[in-house]
Amino acid sequence: MGRLDEHSTGYFVDPGTRYATHAKLSSQMIRWAKEGEAEQIAGIINAAFEVEREFRQGERTSVSGIRELIERESLLVAERDGALIGAVEVRVAGPTGYFGMLAVDASSRHAGVGRALVEAAEDHCRRAGCAVMTMSTGEERVELIPYYEKMGYRLTGIEPSAKPAFKRVIRVVKMEKRLSP
Repeated sequence: MGRLDEHSTGYFVDPGTRYATHAKLSSQMIRWAKEGEAEQIAGIINAAFEVEREFRQGERTSVSGIRELIERESLLVAERDGALIGAVEVRVAGPTGYFGMLAVDASSRHAGVGRALVEAAEDHCRRAGCAVMTMSTGEERVELIPYYEKMGYRLTGIEPSAKPAFKRVIRVVKMEKRLSP
């Protein structure tokens, strides 16, 4: 697949490895995370999720958790001029894909990096045979729901979560998007 068009985000797929997904935005590239990047990635994710401190116990993730995702080839990163600026977890479970922990460094927000990471995750899942992409977010993250709706995600449910990661019961918003072939 080549560039979409000159007005797109410049998204393209590099067929170099099993579902290897790359996107390019001028001097930015999206690629699979590498083993030595776990600490930096955890820092980017935890900084982006700092706004959840009101209801979250501790950090959003850990270096060891990021290492596990890297080992499973489940973490895409955005890089600009050699520096990491974002990350997203991506999983495939049969016909269903999932993305989570979408995070962009504060200095790179509102520049299309998050959208490019989601598109790369969607493309990876599409190439793996997924027909639908899912994600979830806390109901209190009201700014995120319209953001995902603009990318074609639709609300599928809201349910309580009492996971130990949270200081109290929160309501989790579940969303999905059909992936075109």
